[in-house]
Amino acid sequence: MVVNCGKNIIGRAVVSFLLVLLTVPGCGESAESLSGSARDEIFDRIDQDGDGVALRSDYEMAVSLADRTKVVAFYPGGSLNVETVLTSLAKSPPSRLVDPENPTNEVFLARMTSMLRLRLAAVVINDAGFDIDFTGDDESLNEQVQAHISGGFEVWAQGQALIADPRLEKFATPHCITLIATETEAEVKTAKERIEAGEPAEVVASDVNAQGTSRWPNGDVGCEDLLAWANTFGESAAPLGKMKAGDISEIVSMPSDFSSTGRLWMIFNVRELKSEDANPTRLGPFAQQVLADLVVEYEVVVETTLGVWDPVGLSVVPSR
Repeated sequence: MVVNCGKNIIGRAVVSFLLVLLTVPGCGESAESLSGSARDEIFDRIDQDGDGVALRSDYEMAVSLADRTKVVAFYPGGSLNVETVLTSLAKSPPSRLVDPENPTNEVFLARMTSMLRLRLAAVVINDAGFDIDFTGDDESLNEQVQAHISGGFEVWAQGQALIADPRLEKFATPHCITLIATETEAEVKTAKERIEAGEPAEVVASDVNAQGTSRWPNGDVGCEDLLAWANTFGESAAPLGKMKAGDISEIVSMPSDFSSTGRLWMIFNVRELKSEDANPTRLGPFAQQVLADLVVEYEVVVETTLGVWDPVGLSVVPSR
């Protein structure tokens, strides 16, 4: 919507298709809590291009920001007031900000969002046992958060991730693989039957593997964690996620330049799981994801005239 107090309304016909005019005191309606002169002063501040037209949301924002001590949001253990947000905008203004003292509704809510996200991250980290000093400015707070994310909190988050999903330990464990890879499905079926009948997988691999599919003629392609095998074999590596030492996989296939048919038909034999060499850090970093999972559990309350907190998007959205 727009505010128009009888000033220059050139262009009104154009913007009226998109904007609904808001009448304010001096334009026909009685004042609510502000005098006409006070409203004119606010209008003049936000009508920065002097065309007599301003967004209603920006006008309402300017009214809301008149009291610099007004609390605009509460978060666990603290709050934000108008002065804090305006100070942040003045110190680090976004490129689209014309006047830090008179931000648009969009700019003010965007800065509120970033400030609340930072504080929620700091609260989560502090609650996890990593000391945060909340008395400094945003720059100091951000430096502390980033230091913990790349340090002790990352280690803590890794432990939390492994507790939440024990499968990560298996994904981080080197799987030593003997690969059977043939150019046709019929060949790999016969090879699988031979292994299931008791022949060693390395013997069968030496007999049937397509040329160039293995680093060694006995099908030994080495020991890697599941992330590495997924990078090598793509979706075909999926059966490894449920396999134990000694298991033979189902038949899988993938496109390959090594095969004259354009595909390789494969089975995996897990010779050994090197649990002692598991390295979960290869699956990280974990800090950002754990933070994202935890911050949604914390409540934020936003001044209703400005907007509401979206706990899914972790952002302040305008009131409807």
